[in-house]
Amino acid sequence: MLFNTVQFAIFFLCVWGLHRAAPAPWRNGILLGASLFFYFCWVPAYLALLILEAAVNYGCLRAMATRRWRRGALWLSLMTSLGTLALFKYGDFLIHDVGAVLGAGVVGLHWVLPLGISFYTFQMVALAVDTYRGEIAPVGRFREYLLFVAFFPQLVAGPIVRGSELLPQLAIGGAPSSEKSRRGAWLLASGAIKKMVVADFLLAPFVSLAFDQPNGATAPIRWVGLYSFAFQIYFDFSGYTDMARGMALLLGFELPRNFLEPYLSRNPAEFWRRWHITLSRWLRDYLYIPLGGNRRGAARIAANLMITMALGGLWHGAGWNFIIWGGLHGVLLVGHRLVRGRRGRENWQRPVRLVEVGSILLLFNAVTLLWVFFRCATPSAAGDYLTTLWAGDFSGAWPIGQLGLVLICGASQFVERGIRERAPRWRASLSGRWGGVLEGAAFGSVWALAFWVGGAGEAFIYFQF
Repeated sequence: MLFNTVQFAIFFLCVWGLHRAAPAPWRNGILLGASLFFYFCWVPAYLALLILEAAVNYGCLRAMATRRWRRGALWLSLMTSLGTLALFKYGDFLIHDVGAVLGAGVVGLHWVLPLGISFYTFQMVALAVDTYRGEIAPVGRFREYLLFVAFFPQLVAGPIVRGSELLPQLAIGGAPSSEKSRRGAWLLASGAIKKMVVADFLLAPFVSLAFDQPNGATAPIRWVGLYSFAFQIYFDFSGYTDMARGMALLLGFELPRNFLEPYLSRNPAEFWRRWHITLSRWLRDYLYIPLGGNRRGAARIAANLMITMALGGLWHGAGWNFIIWGGLHGVLLVGHRLVRGRRGRENWQRPVRLVEVGSILLLFNAVTLLWVFFRCATPSAAGDYLTTLWAGDFSGAWPIGQLGLVLICGASQFVERGIRERAPRWRASLSGRWGGVLEGAAFGSVWALAFWVGGAGEAFIYFQF
């Protein structure tokens, strides 16, 4: 069930109604049953895999409570989680692509990837490491841990939640309130508009024209298609995150932000603090810092950055194009660090100044060019696309309408920031009965518009990871 379908809307309304009506001790049981049913609806056989993997990890977490078995339990947990991810996500890549590089003629595995495995694996790894370090108490009951892993609003594409963020909320079955419900309803509606109207209806058809018709796309179409994809993936992924956070709030749970207007970033380091925030935080805490972080000299720092970003790219997909995409972002981060020198970290949350517009545009164009490696299936296809941008057929007309849409999408980053900063005051002003009626009518209209324009519901881009 995709979030942007009528079937899921019916499913969620039923879950939400039961959760609200049930006594507090029953709420987690309802959410766990709903989450397991949600996962069963994708590939039923993989539900057994999810439960088995969670059971092994839960046993390891319990074993970490004893001094004797702590280290062995940690390694067993990591090998189970990362080994399962490697087998299903990278087994075909290792056997087929790496085998081809080594000259071995082998046949790939070609099996279906378990839904959300990249996201729930990172959650299990983070909780195992935090438990081993003593930063969080060992989880209590198995059903609580299984719900932490399988919580359906964020199961398939994040945000990647820490145990310290979600487990205390699960322990009380969530804390529904009218304030959370109002925020959740608007996040759900805004996410639907982002995904179904902007990403799917306005941007996706032109992106497909530019990227999927190599012989029929002129250089102007490819240029505009490139910038269209930069905004398509943003509105698609941030739209999913808004919907996930909105549903969680309606159920009484707070999930962390995953985006903060990333295309307003002034440098590569700031971009990764604002794009896919929970993944960036995970890579920093569980990969970059253990590798040595900012210690041991400039050369070691550069190597740590390159390794972290290359593996971060590989996390997105089993292909050389993702490794190249991550590695090139590593180059940007290393370059920024060399230019910045020993200056302290910038206050990236302050408002943008006029003199910084040049930096924003420079970084945005660099990030947009790198998206070619993310969108194209192979490095050679990405190379062909980039070549066409510079040496293609420029005799065709520029798609002015689509170009105008891209410019509006760019301006929306400033609008989105303004709305985010002013939304609490606006919600407070809509108090009382008539304010609630007006807000409900507006929410219903936005939701209806999303379904009317969005059609049957296209899969979210990050579902494939």
